[in-house]
Amino acid sequence: MLTEVKAYSSWHSAPTLALSENGRAETDPLQIRNIGGLDPVKAAITITPLGTVDGSTYGGASIATRNIVLTLHPNPDWKNWTFESLRRLLYTYFMPKRAVRLVFYSDDIDPVEISGVVESVDANPFSKDPEILVSIICPDPYFTALDPITITGKTVQPGGTPTIVNYQGNVEAGLYLQVSFTSGQTAPALIALQIGDPRLQYFAVTATISSTMYYEMNTVPQNKFLQNVALGTGVITNLYPKINTREGVLWPILESGDNEFIVITDVGSHDWELRYFPRFGGL
Repeated sequence: MLTEVKAYSSWHSAPTLALSENGRAETDPLQIRNIGGLDPVKAAITITPLGTVDGSTYGGASIATRNIVLTLHPNPDWKNWTFESLRRLLYTYFMPKRAVRLVFYSDDIDPVEISGVVESVDANPFSKDPEILVSIICPDPYFTALDPITITGKTVQPGGTPTIVNYQGNVEAGLYLQVSFTSGQTAPALIALQIGDPRLQYFAVTATISSTMYYEMNTVPQNKFLQNVALGTGVITNLYPKINTREGVLWPILESGDNEFIVITDVGSHDWELRYFPRFGGL
């Protein structure tokens, strides 16, 4: 279950509101009564009716934005905080059109974060039980772990034994892979990444590495790259023109559960490092 939520303002000078570790939710200056929008977002399913027979054809599915709604209750102590001062404090974190970052802590998964833009802030200050509703629109609907998972290993030649990567997220995740030259080994002419069935995820590049250059790729959507990087100078060589794989093969991703992960070189045994952030469709 959720145990803690932190909000980070886009204003660098936003004040903080300290809460007592020995306090209770009912006596905190700001009480979170409810958080809506943490369940998996409804998918938009594309279907096309068939013209001459019953039924439809499936054309794909997508997940749009996530709408998180915070229900907050101010508890003024009338010494340091009033209803008005608490509401104005909230405005420094939640003002329409401003960006905000939320971090969720739980007792069963590692901390995750999500970023969004404040849509609205609605208060009912004249009620006997005042509440403030904060609506946040998150363009990326998934929750992402704060810290990456890092795994290292050695490249193998075709037919080698895979490394089992147990991915704890419940939404597919892109990855970052770096392959470095190992002293005494032969420089390869081909670097490939295979996850599970090679007919689905076998991504090969005509590329090499050396004592002065390493290989890296990133398969995170909207942040993909494929390049050699020179040690010392940091000069980057784009490797997109050297992709050597079958048409229609997807960029490698990790799926929930065990993934048979293999980094392949045509010669030698070189070091590789895998980094990824688990992602979740709901909390």
